[in-house]
Amino acid sequence: MLLFFCAFCCMEELAAQTRQITGRVLSTTDGAPVIGASVVVKGSTTGTNTDASGNFALSAPSAATTLVVSFIGFTSQEVPINNRSSITISLQPDVQQLNEVVVTAFGREQEKRTLGYSVQEVGSEEIARTQNPNVVNALQGRVAGVQVLGTGGTPGAGSRIQIRGINSLNPGANNQPLFVIDGIPISNETIAGSQLPSAGSNALNSAEQFAFTNRAADINPEDVESMTVLKGAAATALYGLRAANGAIIITTKKGKAGATTVNFSSNYGIDNINKTPEYQTKYREGLGGRLRYTSAGAPLRFQTFGPLITDEPFYNNFENFFQTGTRFDNNLSVSGGNEKATFHTSLSHFNQEGIAPNSDWGRTTVKLGGTVNVSERFGVTGTVSYSQSGGDKAASGDKGIMSALTYHTTTFDVNDYLNPDGTMKVYSPGIIDNPRYLAEYSTLKDDVNRVIGNVGFNYDFTPWLRLNYKVGADVYSDNRQRLVPGPIFQGAPTLDIAAGTGGFLVEERVNYRELTSNAFLTAEHQFSDAIHASLMIGNSIESQASDILNTRGERFTVPLFYHLSNTANIFTTNGISERRLIGAFFDAKVDYRNMLFLNVTGRNDWTSTLPKESRSFFYPSVSTSFIFTEPLGLSESAFFNYGKIRASWAEVGKDTQPYQVGTYFGSASGFPFGNRNGFVVSTTQGDPQLRPERTTSIEFGTELQFFQGRVGVDATYYKSNSYDQILAIPTSVTSGITNYTSNAGEIENRGIELLVSGTPLKTNSFNWEVVLNWSRNRSEVKSIHEAVSEITFQDDRIVNRLVVGGSAGDLYGRVFRRDDQNRLIIGTNGFPILSPATPLVKVGNALPDWQGGITNTITWKGLSLSALLEVRQGGDVYDVSMRNRIRNGIDVRTQYRYEQTVFNGVNANGEPNTIPVILDENFYRNSGGYNDAADILLQDASWVRLRNAQLAYSLPTSLIGKTPFKAIRMSLTGSNLFLITPFEGFDPETPTYGSGSNALGYTGYGIPAVRSYTFGLNITL
Repeated sequence: MLLFFCAFCCMEELAAQTRQITGRVLSTTDGAPVIGASVVVKGSTTGTNTDASGNFALSAPSAATTLVVSFIGFTSQEVPINNRSSITISLQPDVQQLNEVVVTAFGREQEKRTLGYSVQEVGSEEIARTQNPNVVNALQGRVAGVQVLGTGGTPGAGSRIQIRGINSLNPGANNQPLFVIDGIPISNETIAGSQLPSAGSNALNSAEQFAFTNRAADINPEDVESMTVLKGAAATALYGLRAANGAIIITTKKGKAGATTVNFSSNYGIDNINKTPEYQTKYREGLGGRLRYTSAGAPLRFQTFGPLITDEPFYNNFENFFQTGTRFDNNLSVSGGNEKATFHTSLSHFNQEGIAPNSDWGRTTVKLGGTVNVSERFGVTGTVSYSQSGGDKAASGDKGIMSALTYHTTTFDVNDYLNPDGTMKVYSPGIIDNPRYLAEYSTLKDDVNRVIGNVGFNYDFTPWLRLNYKVGADVYSDNRQRLVPGPIFQGAPTLDIAAGTGGFLVEERVNYRELTSNAFLTAEHQFSDAIHASLMIGNSIESQASDILNTRGERFTVPLFYHLSNTANIFTTNGISERRLIGAFFDAKVDYRNMLFLNVTGRNDWTSTLPKESRSFFYPSVSTSFIFTEPLGLSESAFFNYGKIRASWAEVGKDTQPYQVGTYFGSASGFPFGNRNGFVVSTTQGDPQLRPERTTSIEFGTELQFFQGRVGVDATYYKSNSYDQILAIPTSVTSGITNYTSNAGEIENRGIELLVSGTPLKTNSFNWEVVLNWSRNRSEVKSIHEAVSEITFQDDRIVNRLVVGGSAGDLYGRVFRRDDQNRLIIGTNGFPILSPATPLVKVGNALPDWQGGITNTITWKGLSLSALLEVRQGGDVYDVSMRNRIRNGIDVRTQYRYEQTVFNGVNANGEPNTIPVILDENFYRNSGGYNDAADILLQDASWVRLRNAQLAYSLPTSLIGKTPFKAIRMSLTGSNLFLITPFEGFDPETPTYGSGSNALGYTGYGIPAVRSYTFGLNITL
């Protein structure tokens, strides 16, 4: 009904006669064109926007007398037409409007100068330049203090985002920020579910099996107007415990008063693998320098430690396996309105075929939104969007594509994967899988349907008192089916992961529902010429519910009939979760002469996941800022015109997952038995006095502008301490309890963020802008419960663990022993000695020492060029696939073999080593030696990459002025165009574990990241 009302209000009579008016809009400051300025015939909806050269053209009714010209940062101007057909208009900069406006908590727009904490915004143009289907990736390299990590090149791969480090000591906790769309929180979860069989897999968990999609990827990036990153506790305090890790505030596009605008864009792109490891090219399959055979005379060729390659073909399977991926993206939007109502509607379809065969992902979205000013006091807003997404995901992790590919020998073609009878063709049957066969037949298909919507009302009781209310919903279903086929006939070879079960089928249904109600009353008053104040009081009610049903059938009875009814063993689990949160809050502000600002907030939350005695908790924040150039009279200074200092202190709480408190029951193993069911008491119990986690944060910063805004600096220092961490504490098994959930630790994060922007060169037709961001974060584990000596996030030879005094991301392993002069200690067998398995020693850290990005944007008339160079310094990773390559003799490191050598080191007595040894397959393959040493396994993942570059051209008005088109723009976009890194392997940005995992420092088992080229066409009517 709202949309019909919008359309009705936007209707107007067509003018019987029109005349053509052209012109140009320039800035009075430097004569530069004002791009995107609104030019509207006064009293009507007829209008247009200026192009990249400031030109405009419109058809005005013959009775029109005045044009209204406006643009952000300039004073609106009414220009008499006076029977002119060509008009040049000069806009005067508005100093008041030049104060940047950003979207903060609950979608409220505030001047950035008034804020006492750091925020950073990424606009629609920057988002569009990335040409990335996942809106989270638009933040990569652009926001100081934010780390975004994609999970590879498979279509629909999820992305993980962290702001100012890891705040939780719990490996299963959520360390990612809250996502909010148009004032309503939504889910950005990545649910891996349960995808593993009862036997046949060495995977640590389901998170490594597929690059599952984070739910923010359901959002069409073309619908986004801006993304604001709220980093610290002071910025997010009003959102309560769900924003303890920061918040991403997404504002979608809205209709504007004026002529109806139709925009269509179409993009086509190709993807190729970004980086591959180096092979050894000297030796073929076999062992001990010979081809290998069974006692029956059949080839036994798993390893690549055979004889020298002579006339045999060599296959670069790392490149040959991957194909050229393609992507199509089409978007259509219609928007417009008048003073009474506006509307915006959009339709999009995205489809991508991956670089791994038989992998794809698609997304279709529809969005409808509008606003209606029912009266001068009462207004209504509403938005609803629907998305359908999903496709075939490539198998990752243990027994997945990359595991098989990095074992595969180089003298057999990996793409020759089928025998005439339809069975898997592989050079070593029963020992290794063919990765191409895996890709074609072992799949997971998902189908996600999602609706996000809200409706809001605002009522002005008086000019100083306003009521806002908004209710919203986020509902989705995710239907998945994973298939691992068994033998296609009796005795036929099958995949390794199916060997223990005879093949299996997993059907999983994920249903999620979130309802939110926000209401707040705002009063503001100008007490005098010098003092202005406002007070907001509000209430928030949130309800979340999830229902995950998982059914797995194993051992297919009839070959090639893949249905649960055709499996011999069926396993079913059903996880149901509900959570409610109620919050009451206030936000009090006062400013003195628009240069000294004070902001005090407070919120009390009531959560259903904590005990009754502690489920209510309060946390405050205080922030202040002072524009010191105002009393100094420097605002008109040609050199230093703006200076601001800011400071904040805040506290925020955090609850736990549902059902962590008290004692619960679960299904007993082996039941149902006959006609009887059985339940057992859970071996995990929760502290009845469990308290919420708390994070206390301080932040200091400054914002400076030079040369009348041509150069800007924004610097921030922060420190946060998260204490009363909720952890599962191991207990004595004699008590019948294995873990006891209680408050048990503290972690500190501190860091520096720097944002520098500048315009080195600016003329009437040429503009060059540079934006640089840099950040570093340091963390320290301050305390852990005395019953817990360490917290392990992941254990895979290299262990990601936390200890008191250590840092988030610390990695532990075994190293070659060295003396006090750092010389290798050589054993009596002539080989280096590895440190013992217990205790492990710290060998590195997965998080970067610092990271940054520099964006250059150059425009000349209708031509524009932008490029983002991203730098990451430090950060160690364990390449799981490299260990496969070493053990199987295909890695370039293993080409030094069957030769005598003497290791440079000393013996136990400190004397130089003189013992000659032969490097054979035993040296490279045996555990407890070379392929277990962190010196070999762990690598520096520093990089410099051209994350994104775009060349675009907008046709001038002189060419399209007499056509129906308002603008035509063509673009060529590249992503990951080059990568400089010391890392030897695939792109180190691809993690082994999915975007929902907290495990850091592992790579090699996910489908590698890609290099992309996209051609785009954008037309505006």
